Parts: sequence; C-alpha cells; structure tokens
Amino acid sequence: MSKSEAPSSMKLVLLVVAWYGGNTFYNIYNKKSSNMIHAHWFLAAVQLVVGIGISAVLWGTGIRKMPNLSSADIASCIPIGLFACLAHGGSVLAAAVGAVSFQQIVKACEPAFAAVVGIIIPPADIKPMLAYLMLIPIVGGVGLACVKEGKGVEINVEAFMYASMANAAAALKGKFGSSVTKSLKADASK
Repeated sequence: MSKSEAPSSMKLVLLVVAWYGGNTFYNIYNKKSSNMIHAHWFLAAVQLVVGIGISAVLWGTGIRKMPNLSSADIASCIPIGLFACLAHGGSVLAAAVGAVSFQQIVKACEPAFAAVVGIIIPPADIKPMLAYLMLIPIVGGVGLACVKEGKGVEINVEAFMYASMANAAAALKGKFGSSVTKSLKADASK
C-alpha cells in the first residue's frame, strides 16, 4: 500500500466503523423509543420529517448543492420516495414488534427480494447464475439464525411480515430508482 492510499484506506475504515456504530445506536434507541410511546408509524414519520429538515438546512446553507429538478423530475421521484418511506416504516415496525436482532436477520434477505423484483418487473435484470447461487448462503444464514437451540425455529410472524414489507419496498425503490438516477445524472444541468 502506498502512502497516498493509506489516508483513504484509514478514512474508509473510520467511516465503516462510524456507520456500524451509528446504526447500532439508532437501532437500540429506536427500539427503546418504540417501547416507550407505542406509536410506531408516528415514530417512523417523525424520523423522516427530521431527515427532510436536515436536508433543507444542508441545501439552504449551501453545505450540499440543491438539486435542480423540474416538476417532471420530482414526479418521477415520488414513487421512489414512497417506496423509501415504506421501507423505513417496515423496518421501524419490525424492530418495534420483535427483537432488533430478528429484524436485522430478516432484513439481510433484501438481496433475495431485489433479485426477484429484478426478474419479474420489466425491463428484466437477469444476473449471472453465480449471483443467484450466492443468495443461497444468505437465505440459509437467515434461516439458521432463526433456529434456537432446543426450541427449533422461532419466528415472530408480525416482525417477519414488516421486515419483509421493508425488503420488498427497498427492492422496488432500487428497481425504479436506478432508471431515474441514470436519467438525472445524464442531464448535466441537474
């Protein structure tokens, strides 16, 4: 590794550690908040509103460049935003009604949902067979993680349904979002 690579490698390590730390902190306190107020959809909505507020501040202060979107661009982003909201809401609800660890286990199956969505929604996005074969250890790992020693498989059905809803919404967001992102990036004025 050269000296020029060292700072970027260290920065990457620090960013990954910060992301995992922040994610852990978020999940723990999200569960505590859900247990205190028992208004899970409200909690998810407030989190999204706070995110919108932070974006507005970043754009308003010039820290982040505000996108130059036409009304047609905004209209094309609406379904993606709705899928993002459903994915977030499903994740919050899954953690609220079940164990955070179980929610994370089921959410690990998101690549399988993305693969199915990529195949069934036109234009079909067919990956190499090896990519689909790599989903077997993911799904198998999720199944294995649900097995409790001496108790067999223990699944919180409600948490599983919400996490699966989040996975499906995230897969749809990715499918529809990729074409919108490509068209927006192709337009240099954006």
